[in-house]
Amino acid sequence: MNQLKHIIEKCISQDRLAQQQLYEYSYKHLSTAVALYTKDQSEKDWIFNLGMLKVFKSLEKYTTGTNYLGWARTILVRTAIDAFRKKKTEDIMAPLVHNEADENLQELNAALNAIETNEIIGIIQRLPEKERIVFTMFEMDGYSHIDIEREVGIKKNTSKWLLSKARKSLKEIIINSPSLNHYFYGK
Repeated sequence: MNQLKHIIEKCISQDRLAQQQLYEYSYKHLSTAVALYTKDQSEKDWIFNLGMLKVFKSLEKYTTGTNYLGWARTILVRTAIDAFRKKKTEDIMAPLVHNEADENLQELNAALNAIETNEIIGIIQRLPEKERIVFTMFEMDGYSHIDIEREVGIKKNTSKWLLSKARKSLKEIIINSPSLNHYFYGK
């Protein structure tokens, strides 16, 4: 921890070697957070680099002794979300879950991957608030149910139930939406 503190202090004074060390440390621990919002490795790296520029510019605002990875992850995820919002013609999301045993969830993932970004946001926004929050935190941001309980106060078992309900609701929305018929989901 002291080493990280020292590296951050050197980064603030524009030490290039320290910036490289912080970049590598951040990439090792945070690149998967960005990957959830991108379609491939090059796009992930591009967005990660944009986010790290923001991290370096904001280091003076970082409170020493607090969780650097959590602080930097917030900046990186917001950068990815900004890029996600700007991109209108391509699908930039990776599959939500890689679980071959759950055929229904695989169908949902395939349908979501075929839908344009704005439509995905619109579909997720149709979920009730608590379902939407749990789904986004768990599936999009990788929070565990314990983390969700700690962050927003939704009990672990309730969080699991809301996630299951959100998945079922999303599947129903996609199956029953006339505007999504051209994706041939549910036929």
